[in-house]
Amino acid sequence: MPLNFLDLKYLPVQDAEAVVLPIPYEATTTYGAGTREGPEAILAASRQVELWDEENSWDPSQKIKLTTALPLSPEASGPQAMLDKIRKQAQAWVSQGKLVLALGGEHTITLALVQAVQTKYPDVTVVALDAHADLRESYDGTKLSHACVLRRVYELGRPLTILGTRSYSKEEADLLWVAPRMKMFQAAALHTPEGWTAALEHLGQIPGPVYLSIDLDVLDPGVLPAVGTPEPGGLTYYQVLSIISTLARRGPVVGLDLVELAPIPGNRVSEFTAARILYKAVGYIYQQRCKGG
Repeated sequence: MPLNFLDLKYLPVQDAEAVVLPIPYEATTTYGAGTREGPEAILAASRQVELWDEENSWDPSQKIKLTTALPLSPEASGPQAMLDKIRKQAQAWVSQGKLVLALGGEHTITLALVQAVQTKYPDVTVVALDAHADLRESYDGTKLSHACVLRRVYELGRPLTILGTRSYSKEEADLLWVAPRMKMFQAAALHTPEGWTAALEHLGQIPGPVYLSIDLDVLDPGVLPAVGTPEPGGLTYYQVLSIISTLARRGPVVGLDLVELAPIPGNRVSEFTAARILYKAVGYIYQQRCKGG
């Protein structure tokens, strides 16, 4: 029987306002493998997450019509076919005003999800949390690699902010110097009071709708070790929550993905942390709406 996020009672997708969409797609990972197992691991761990939000003293699961869709099966014919499949499914729900919360799978899925959101929200700004820039023109012979996904997203013509980065190539550094719609906050800067304040101020001033992509390797490996390419010096759990809450307070977050979890057998801390982050994000996104704000 399919797993439901938080082990909530089944709700038909047509009756939901937010849909968790598992996408166990993995085709271009280049170091540690296993992201195809990420969605199921997060859903399984979410059954142990307390539904009461101790921070804001409410139970989001009782106020939000939240459901979990069946996983999108991978397309064997290649990345473009898979992206087309994701975009078609997400776009159908976005057009109905639903919030799609995608669970990857590798980061490549973000391109299709942003394309789907952009059809309803052409003025969307993309915010990505990632240890890596993911701005390469191509990698391992394909432009649809996880290492290129934010380059492809940037080419959709919308502003892009990347936070938590601490590893990228000279090619990507050269692009950052000249890209007019792109802003990066490196992880090292976010660990200083001045850099952290500047980042939150920037996020708070973003106008209009935002799409948020969270590559879980943005977190320090000491917090969340189960990712394909763990990089030292990452963000803390509470820094990630602060970024999400800052975005949710300033305006609508119209789409979200959580990607790149590669479960470690016998170690459940990563999938539980990921499930907790997703539930906190749902709470932040809907808090003002549910309270009439």
